[in-house]
Amino acid sequence: MPLRSNGHVQDLSGTTVLLHGDLDLQIIEASSLPNLDAKCLPMFSWKSKDSTNASGLIDTSDPYVSVCLAGASIARTAVIPNDENPTWNEHLCVPVAHAVEKIEFIVKDNDKVGADLIGVVAIPSSVIVEGNQINGWFPIRGPSGAPLDTGAQLHLSIQYKPATENPLYKNGVGSEADQKGVPHTYFPLRRGGSLTLYQDAHAPDETLPEILLDNDKVFKHNKCWEDICHAILEAQHLIYITGWSVYHLVRIIREPTRPVPSAGWLELGELLKYKSQEGVRVILLIWDDKTSNDDLFLKTEGVMQTHDEETRKFFKHSNVHCILCPRSASSKLSIFKQQVVGNIFTHHQKCVIVDTQAAGNERKITAFIGGLDLCDGRYDTPDHRLFSDLDTVFENDIHNPTF
Repeated sequence: MPLRSNGHVQDLSGTTVLLHGDLDLQIIEASSLPNLDAKCLPMFSWKSKDSTNASGLIDTSDPYVSVCLAGASIARTAVIPNDENPTWNEHLCVPVAHAVEKIEFIVKDNDKVGADLIGVVAIPSSVIVEGNQINGWFPIRGPSGAPLDTGAQLHLSIQYKPATENPLYKNGVGSEADQKGVPHTYFPLRRGGSLTLYQDAHAPDETLPEILLDNDKVFKHNKCWEDICHAILEAQHLIYITGWSVYHLVRIIREPTRPVPSAGWLELGELLKYKSQEGVRVILLIWDDKTSNDDLFLKTEGVMQTHDEETRKFFKHSNVHCILCPRSASSKLSIFKQQVVGNIFTHHQKCVIVDTQAAGNERKITAFIGGLDLCDGRYDTPDHRLFSDLDTVFENDIHNPTF
């Protein structure tokens, strides 16, 4: 499906193409966007079509652009307030692995409540996959597929680089000594690390099938929560925990397979206090459920019963730093959407980071990551016992909240 010399798309081929690599996008500017705010003004008799805002500017569209692949938003520009000819000049490099017919650049007008669709520029993936740079002005089309009456256009530059042609990925990320790993990430590639895989919070011996590895080795099934407890007990400098839910009354060690120091039998909250009194820096970052409250006149446990307020209160006036962090939406979103995100969506990062013994007198960082909610209802084994051991291993551990 060819492009005209001015960059305008003639039609869409409808061919689904796998885009697996990097998209280099430049969303430069737009021209002649319609004033969607003007459509609302006749509702208010005291406003004219050229109504001005508090800054003395004429109220008009507040445009931004979202980049979508098969309905998934992969990038977004800033909002340019009150501008029918906005300039973004935003350069975005986005890794993709999507089977799609087209890339859509959706132009919207940001409002206090939601956002209004201005129009769409759709570029067929069959053109993009060729890898040539596509640069030009593209007509913005309305829901009917026809160009907007104002002649609105979007200035874009697009280039696709497949993963197979990227030397960084040729032999695996970081396979060469001079490679720095995945580009455009926050942290550089570190070498010499190791990875341990777990199944469930605890896997008693001989409950999982034997897994053969190369060189006739057998995979060793480790015990996640037991390893976490011992790592916390042995930490000398730091214990950092993030979680959707962290409950101070949860017991980590329940079915030990190796000797446990007396402190290992403490509930999580008491264990962390114990370590903080040894001089270890202990910090918890827990999702703040806005439906839970522990105020003087309002006390609610919250819809999801994550115990965030209980845990915060437990560590108050101790050496453990416990911070509740709400889910705050991007300021790019409308006020209404910010409230939706803050009340419906959560923080879901889960990790336990500690310092552990390395070679000699050196220390290293060990991080337990994944579905590690150290709270009630999360201790489980491969047997997934529902009714047995309810008065011992799973005592006070029934937890099945619903939204």
